[in-house]
Amino acid sequence: MTANRKEATPKTVVLVTNQFQCERIIHAGQTVADITKTELCVFSVQSGRYPQNPLALEHLYKVSKSHDATMNIVYGDDPVKLIISFIKHNKTQNVLTGLPQGEDSILCDVWRKFTHVRFFTVDGEGNTAEVTRAQIPARRKAKPASI
Repeated sequence: MTANRKEATPKTVVLVTNQFQCERIIHAGQTVADITKTELCVFSVQSGRYPQNPLALEHLYKVSKSHDATMNIVYGDDPVKLIISFIKHNKTQNVLTGLPQGEDSILCDVWRKFTHVRFFTVDGEGNTAEVTRAQIPARRKAKPASI
């Protein structure tokens, strides 16, 4: 590494969808970033599975900017792969999300992938809770094919 190359700053990553209420996750992310002295970054994966909401994304961009956070929006049909890649390649220390929608949530897949990253959920009222390894549901085994 050369002396002129800047060392990557550890990140607190906030995962958002294209909904206005994701603003609460960005606010909580700012608190975690301040406590852990990390850089705040907002990440959103947009896919064809859900209707586009450009007004909400614009709102979330403005909220991100007001917190001096960068916002990255990517488009693709494999959100888990894109999220994992982003976390892996951005010196991520903390990740904040909304609440998973059941044990089959993509969030559970992401949580299982990393042991060195601290994950937090933010509920509808903006309360933040750390996700412990014990809270992550085990991966379900595929059912055997019927004969």
